[in-house]
Amino acid sequence: MTHAQKFLYSVGVAIVIVGGGAASAAADEGHTPVAASLDEVMPVATPLDEGHTPVVTPWDAATPSRAADSVCRSRIRTAIALNEKALAADGQRPDTDAAARYNRRTQAEIGSAQMDCRGASHAREIKRQLDAATDSVSAAEHHNKAGDEAPARHAEQDVKAHLGRAKGMA
Repeated sequence: MTHAQKFLYSVGVAIVIVGGGAASAAADEGHTPVAASLDEVMPVATPLDEGHTPVVTPWDAATPSRAADSVCRSRIRTAIALNEKALAADGQRPDTDAAARYNRRTQAEIGSAQMDCRGASHAREIKRQLDAATDSVSAAEHHNKAGDEAPARHAEQDVKAHLGRAKGMA
């Protein structure tokens, strides 16, 4: 039995159970109600051909959520903004400490993005990019604490590239 026939059969059985169709007409005439066949209750219900079979997906199928994509993208944008502040603070000795603080905040925001991006459309690829960004931002923080400007800036550029790729997938 095709999906369409199963559906039409279940609809027909529901009509008979409720009391509509041929069974109620027989009861009105004083006869004992007899369960009618589907063809008597719904004579116009003809099964569809195979070209018109409806596409049915199970309810528990994993479908990507647009809301999850939106939240993920928002978290990644915030991490990008914090990384830009760390890049702007690099290069000046008193501000390498500020850059290290921005690196820590960027790392925390990437961690939040990893949690929020689990339901996104391309979750695996986004997770890979966010993991790479986490590694680079921890290296940038280490170099900023040590006062090494060039390696810190290079690591922050890597973070920027990884976050940009992750945002493009979200």
